[in-house]
Amino acid sequence: MKSKSTKPSRTKKSTATTKTVLVIGLGNMGSALVRGILKSPLKDSLQLKLFDHKPELLDQFESVSGVERLSSIKATGVSTADVVILCTKPQDLPSVAKLIAGKIKPSSLVISILAAITTDKLAQTLKFKGGIVRAMPNIAATVGEAATAMCQNSHCNDTHMELAHQIFTSFGTASWTKESLMDAVTGLSGSGPAYIYMVIESMTDGGVKMGMPRPLALELATQTVLGSAQLVQTTGLHPAILRDQVTTPGGTTISAVHELEERGLRAMLISAVATATEKSKSLAQG
Repeated sequence: MKSKSTKPSRTKKSTATTKTVLVIGLGNMGSALVRGILKSPLKDSLQLKLFDHKPELLDQFESVSGVERLSSIKATGVSTADVVILCTKPQDLPSVAKLIAGKIKPSSLVISILAAITTDKLAQTLKFKGGIVRAMPNIAATVGEAATAMCQNSHCNDTHMELAHQIFTSFGTASWTKESLMDAVTGLSGSGPAYIYMVIESMTDGGVKMGMPRPLALELATQTVLGSAQLVQTTGLHPAILRDQVTTPGGTTISAVHELEERGLRAMLISAVATATEKSKSLAQG
């Protein structure tokens, strides 16, 4: 399912000129990002260079044409890159910085998906004074359905923002926001898939309790969540309105909704987002 995405408000600039893109880190998110680019129109205007210290992660792109796999990061490779995308774990930033700090050309764009690492921290650590985009996609990127929020520093121009937007919409939706909200983004959409997996698991167990075979219960629960989300996106209606449409007087759904409200489902999910947000803030400060 593909959905609409929020585009930057600034004037759109052309990114037709071939740009060299260095992707550092090819775990779940990094590899999903690369695959998204390769499936999009961007593949014709970007020359991809990939690096990861684990050879097996590089090997997954061995048979892909137009992609250069790097066994090491050399100064020349970094200094000639038009875009550097950091997809490593946040705790790996110091070791990456030892390899690339001070070597990125000022006109380049740095994109980071490192949780809790601010643009100011990145600029300081990388000794970089150019444009930086900080993004928080989620694990749904691996199936082309990521929800991504982005913010930029003051050195980003229109071309930087348009290119970043094109990259992240190649595997889902992407929206611009303020950096002060990035911790909340982490708590909502970054950690959010875990909440939904628990909902699917719980609904499945409910079906099993009522006598359903587990495969059937899992299929119904999964498709119910998928279809319900798509209905919100397609109609643009508030979830409460859609809920009311399936809640008939004296029916089964209103009885179930009353049970969920009484047991605090809504409050628990709100608290989950808030708790994850505060944890993200503490990681950033630490």
